[in-house]
Parts: sequence; C-alpha cells; structure tokens
Amino acid sequence: MTGALARLYRLCDEDGGREVACGRGWSLTRAELLQRVEAAAAACAASGIGPQSRVGLTVTDELDNLIASLALLGLGCWHVILASHDTPELRREIATRAELDTVVVGGRDPTTAGLRFVDWQMQPGANTSRLASVEGGTLLRTSGTTGTINLVPLDSADIALQAERHPGYAGSRLFRPASIEHNNSKRHRLYCLAMGGTNVFRPAGPYDLAAFCLEARVSAVDITLMHAADLVAAAGTIGVRTVDFIVSGSEMPYPLRRRFEDNVSRRLHVRYGSTECGTISIADPGEHDEAESVGRPVPGLRLEIVDERGRPLPDGETGHIRLQVPGMTAGYFNDPEQTSRRFRDGWFWPGDMGMLRPDGSLIVKGRADDMMNLNGINIFPIEIESVLERHPAVAAAAAAATKSSVHGDIPVAVVELRAGHTVEVRELMDFARQQLALRAPRRIVIVASLPRNAQGKLLRRAVPELVNNARTGK
Repeated sequence: MTGALARLYRLCDEDGGREVACGRGWSLTRAELLQRVEAAAAACAASGIGPQSRVGLTVTDELDNLIASLALLGLGCWHVILASHDTPELRREIATRAELDTVVVGGRDPTTAGLRFVDWQMQPGANTSRLASVEGGTLLRTSGTTGTINLVPLDSADIALQAERHPGYAGSRLFRPASIEHNNSKRHRLYCLAMGGTNVFRPAGPYDLAAFCLEARVSAVDITLMHAADLVAAAGTIGVRTVDFIVSGSEMPYPLRRRFEDNVSRRLHVRYGSTECGTISIADPGEHDEAESVGRPVPGLRLEIVDERGRPLPDGETGHIRLQVPGMTAGYFNDPEQTSRRFRDGWFWPGDMGMLRPDGSLIVKGRADDMMNLNGINIFPIEIESVLERHPAVAAAAAAATKSSVHGDIPVAVVELRAGHTVEVRELMDFARQQLALRAPRRIVIVASLPRNAQGKLLRRAVPELVNNARTGK
C-alpha cells in the first residue's frame, strides 16, 4: 500500500501506542484508531459498500468523520463530503455530480432522496482485519468563490504525496478550529496522520482558544483569515506566543500579519495552496514584508510565471502562475471543459497571477479573472486592498470593478473598519489616491463586514452590488 492509510499502518507498526488523536477528556493511540477504522470498514462492507461504490458522507462528529473517511479509503471506494452546513439543494447537486449511489449518515438527513442510506450509528462489524491493499480516494469540492464548484479527485496516494510537503507535522500536535467537513481541514487532518502527528479536536460548545491550546499542549494551529482577524481583535491571547499559526485559504494583508505577530504570536506562517495540488508555498516567520510574499515554492514543486501563451517571464514580471508537483490531480471529475482550461501539457494553471522575485519568493497578485482594465491600465484588486488596509482605521478591504462602456473597468472598493475606529470616505479616497494615482478606486463604501464564504474566502464578485446598493440607498 502507498496511500495515507498505508502510512498510518506503517507508523502503527513502529509505535502503535503513540497518541494519534485527542480532544477534551479523551485520547486514541494509533492502534486504537486503526481498530475503529477496521471495525467501521467491516460494517460498511457488510452493508454492501465496496470498491465500486461512490459514497456521500454526512457525519458531523469530527472524529467519526475521520474514521469513516479512512474506512472508505480502506475499502477502495471513492467518497465525497455532503456537508451538514450546506443547503439541501447544494448537497443534492453534489450527490448528482459525483454520481453517488450510497450515503453514510450520522444523525442527520442529508436530503438526498433516491440514494441508499447506511446509518453511521450501526453496530461495528464483528470481524476486523487489515484493509485491502488498494486504497480509494476522495472528491474534494472547490470553494466556489468564482461561481463554479468543481470536484477534485485525489486518491489516497495523492494525499500521501501532498502530506510530504508538511514535514513539520511529524511529531506535532495540530489543532484546526474549522470543521473537518471543509475540504482544507479534511486534507490537513489526513496529512497529519500520514506524517506521524497528533490531531487535536475542538471541544464541544464555546471554548477559549488560548486556554485550550495550553490544556491540549497544541504545537500548531491551522486557521483561516477570519480566525486570524478574530485572534488579533481578542484580548488575552498571550498564552499562545510559542504556538505556530498557519494561515491559509485567503490572502493575508501585511498590516494584519504585523498585528498578528505583535498581539498573538510571532510564529506566523502564511500558506498559499489549492485544492487541486495542495500546498504551493509558505512564508515562514521572518519572511513577511509589505509585498505580502507567500514564500518560496515548497521543495519538489516546479513553478513558473508565464504569459498567456505559456512563455516563461523573467523575475519581477507579472504573469500567470503554472506549476507541476507530485500528488496533484490530473483534472476535474466529469468536467472536461474546466479540465482543459486548468490542466495543459502536464501543468496546472490555478488561475492566479503572480511574480517571482530574484530571491525565489512568490508574490500572488490575485485571480486572473479579477484583473481590471481601466483605459488600458491593468489593475489587480490586491493593489487597492493592500493600500487601503494600511490605513489605521481599516481592518480589511475588497476591491472589484463596475463596468463602463467607455472606460472598461471602473475600480471600486468596500472596507471594513477596525473595532472602535471611524473615518470619512473622503479621507480614504485621498489616502488611496496619494499612493495609487490612476489605480485608485473611484468609489469606496464602508460596510459592517466584507462578503466572505463559509471558509473565510473573500467574495469579490459581491463588491459591485454592495457599492451599487450604497449608491441607491438599498
């Protein structure tokens, strides 16, 4: 076996008594976790799930979700999360697109009529044994910030290869506040297992992050931008200054990085990656600057900046990012059109623009689709956002374009203020013009909170509507 589950078996053979998962009041060793996985797999097999099955998984308990995922991988079948936080309509859409035949359910009706149901609460199988030598895979849903949801197939071997880009997980105690029903959380839970770390699960109900990190001896916390902003705004985080924080899922503005280092922990890592290939680069402590670098590409990954025809550009020039790395998917499930757009001649094009500096570090400029063209001037939203976020009253900003038949794209922006701060729009306009000149937004609107999806990613496509609503008084 070469997949993530095979690695866990190998680690168990080396030290089966090592703690592999824990939460408040409970702990599991590698051997105990695998025993539960094998029992779950035996029960699923007895219900008719096998290598040819396509399974939806709706299990809200995080440990049970992880056990079920490993059991399904061990049975050689493919599965997809039907997240409990999604709408019934979205779960049905994903079930149809993934061609599911079975749903494993834990305490919730996933509203996927017509599929065979297997109750996760069933009694485990009586006989357990090591699982099949051919592991299955999972379909991971992209975030949908561009308006299109794709299903990314990763087999267990791909997951194991992606895990190798996280050597720091070996021996770590990793905590993720975000639910395992989110694809990023699920992948990193599996990475941690494959690399020999311990997954720390959140307690039930409200909890204080700093106190829980001390209680559970957490060494690394993997969070979204929203979590990072909340930690900066909260008081009493002094207890986590020795904990590594990894922020991913969205651009982290430099002013927020500085406030995080000053108020929470200087052990800040900003990760750039994608569902299709995993981690691409990481900016480690000491590598944060006003250019908002996301660090150097991880070892074993080949990254180029190219023009639209795929011709490499020199350092310092902005172009399309493309990359090759072991463990990346070869395309999207049942979507040849999107596959042909993003996967060309062995390269994956994530749809982002960026540039490489002479020291090899990567600056991500934003989505290629988000680039604005104002009277022939190319403007990236992140240029405007970075400037506005340097204003002392601004917590975060989002920029996008409204369309003009004469000028092309008219840049506009919305800003979210820091708690206890006020500022006039005119001051923000002047502040932006002083630094951006013609690239400055033509309208700025102050909003209570920026539009984001459930994983904290900025929804720039909602910005023009917010600006228009402010203009019309809606």
